[in-house]
Amino acid sequence: MTRADTAFSRLRGPVVPLNICFNDDGTVDYASVCNYVDWLCTQKAPVILLTYGSTEFTWLTDEDLWELTAAVGRAIDGRSLYVTSTGFWPVRKARQFLEHADAAGADAVKVQISGWDAPSAAVIKAYFDDLGSAGTDIPMLMWWHPVRHFAMLPPDLAQTFIELAKRPDIIGIKNDGDAFYDYYTLARGMSDSNCAVVSGGLMRNFLTGYPHGSPAYLCPIAPFCPQIANQFYDHVRNGRTKEAWDIVYKYEDPLMHVAQSVSWLVLMKSAVMMLGFYPNNRVGNPTQMCATGEELEKIQSVYSDLFGLATASSSS
Repeated sequence: MTRADTAFSRLRGPVVPLNICFNDDGTVDYASVCNYVDWLCTQKAPVILLTYGSTEFTWLTDEDLWELTAAVGRAIDGRSLYVTSTGFWPVRKARQFLEHADAAGADAVKVQISGWDAPSAAVIKAYFDDLGSAGTDIPMLMWWHPVRHFAMLPPDLAQTFIELAKRPDIIGIKNDGDAFYDYYTLARGMSDSNCAVVSGGLMRNFLTGYPHGSPAYLCPIAPFCPQIANQFYDHVRNGRTKEAWDIVYKYEDPLMHVAQSVSWLVLMKSAVMMLGFYPNNRVGNPTQMCATGEELEKIQSVYSDLFGLATASSSS
């Protein structure tokens, strides 16, 4: 098997989008992040992903992302499939990062092209063409993320993604577009390629995407209860649909109900804090900071009642 074939074969099941820990001064608490990542690996999290939203790239410098990629690679040490991501960079810098990610132990890199300029199909194709001259064969993932210019995936862009999926060094695409139309368009179009369409989130979406060929999804429960996420995936791939839906109704739906009233990032980090790996639930955005008082008590109560996590308090 080629390197890309191996990575593709491992891009299965729940993906943990890694939430990171910030110190009070806004720097990354690498030690806490690595301890948490080590635990995820011991809990058999199949895929760990550094990604723009959950990993809060907006609040990281390029140097932070370089160091974070290396630190997480050391912590994983081959135990889980490790996918990191580029910043919104010119091709020349993305090439350098591909080489760095390879040296840091990443198994693949999600290439993130900013959507703010509404890049055309031709621009996206040219970007990947130019990446081909990087001095590494590390596999890549694409990313579909509509930003204000698009309501749904334009047909010409969908066709470009589908054509790029046939390249041997491209093993997947993360869909952050429409959870049904875009998800299915990509899954059906890439069904004959070694390219995994990864759902941007939710177990209930994956339940309907898996039969169309989607092998992996970002899971809202995997960051703090990998065993439930793995159990759900086992039910889905073995055709135990009722048991899979029972997990959605019991765990995911109540969690998403709470998420309507609190910051998603704070909600996720509070779980990691309750597990004892992060000293706070601080986010990078200085206007949000962290949850305390009644808001934190509400979050802790949900995690305690639904998932049996022990109550902890922030050190902030």
